[in-house]
Amino acid sequence: MSEGFRGITVEGEDGERWLLIADTHVGLEVELGKRGVRIPRQSVRIAQSIIEVAEGVGATSLAILGDVKHEIASIVESAREVREFIDRVSAKFNKVVLVRGNHDGNLDLILSSDAKSNVYLIDSRGFILRSKDGKNLLLLHGNSKPRLEDFVSSNVIIMGHTHPAILIQDITGYVMRAPVIVKIRTDKAFFGKNMYSYVGELDVKGVMNVIVLPVYNPLTIGMDVFEIFAKDLVDVETILHYARTWEHLNDVEVYLTDMTYLGTMDVLAKIREELGEGGYDIDWL
Repeated sequence: MSEGFRGITVEGEDGERWLLIADTHVGLEVELGKRGVRIPRQSVRIAQSIIEVAEGVGATSLAILGDVKHEIASIVESAREVREFIDRVSAKFNKVVLVRGNHDGNLDLILSSDAKSNVYLIDSRGFILRSKDGKNLLLLHGNSKPRLEDFVSSNVIIMGHTHPAILIQDITGYVMRAPVIVKIRTDKAFFGKNMYSYVGELDVKGVMNVIVLPVYNPLTIGMDVFEIFAKDLVDVETILHYARTWEHLNDVEVYLTDMTYLGTMDVLAKIREELGEGGYDIDWL
């Protein structure tokens, strides 16, 4: 994994090497422009970034786990940006799977106006990708519950939606926010019981890993992990609150996008308490 790569790759049983990313938010700059912030169009830049990452890691297929587009008032502007983005990435990959996110209103209409044979739109409940080593990976956005049968049959959930990031302070005192990848270990039966009231009647055992990908759009970094995982998110539209991560922060691992392991959130919480709200002291030199 290269520095700055906000995603992961998976070898599929189908012979494809999948590039998994989330939250490209194509067209975000259009909304910012309406607010007076003038930023060049990003659809080409985002597409080219994805293509360059794919070439670097040898990916042959792409899955974007929700919020492919940003929620823009003007469907004309939204459609133009999304079409240009899809044109570019669909020409590179054998398969492009788009999972619908909460920002993806009218995405089906945009895609149907210029249908690509290798582009597939999946609803927000996600889909199962079987890995080369035989695991069922449940890929979804994270704002909607997956299908019960998919949850039961899956070993790992990979999602986006929450835009995890962390505050970092270097030895000079400079504070920055960096996107992160988060891995959660949770009891599958506990997770399922909270999400589906009758899942206890099914054969759901063992540990389930949930991997949360950062936002891919370069115009945004994300939300502090302590706002996502250390608090009860019952009022937020995410399936993560069913895992009740704030009760077992020792099972929540945080990684920078170059796969530098920062630690579990219980340890990071202690460091943050010692350093204050500034962040985590990392020697980059």
